[in-house]
Amino acid sequence: MDRFIALWTHPDYAPDPVSEGELERAEDRLNTRLPTDYRTAVLQAGLPRPNIELLDAIVDRELDLRDVSEFLSPAELVSVTQDWRALGLPNDFIAFATDCMGNLFCFPIAAEAGEPAPVIFFNHDDGTVDVIAPSFALWIEEFCGVAPH
Repeated sequence: MDRFIALWTHPDYAPDPVSEGELERAEDRLNTRLPTDYRTAVLQAGLPRPNIELLDAIVDRELDLRDVSEFLSPAELVSVTQDWRALGLPNDFIAFATDCMGNLFCFPIAAEAGEPAPVIFFNHDDGTVDVIAPSFALWIEEFCGVAPH
């Protein structure tokens, strides 16, 4: 996550800190356990605020990569997931981030923490669901492989 932050955030806008208690409250409200690699990353580094350069690099290079534009806070994790369930998000997914078009990056609901979980992309326009990475850590790594301008 540190490399992602160095590459794709502005130094004047530090990541938003996240506490263990905030994550636990979100998990309890959604009756799930978030993947360990996600929890570790956001507890250590916070929630990054990606800048427009990430989207620009993906578009300019015509990469087969969906941009991440916002990481959801633990409270937003709950509210966005609940709101989108009413609009078609499958009940077995938890939203944790969005792209520039408002589509959702999600994890599957898990009864226990521990194993990495796949990152799932939910397209709100047509309701399609695609597994785009085997884990949060590998998903973040994909963005770190994109060179800035």
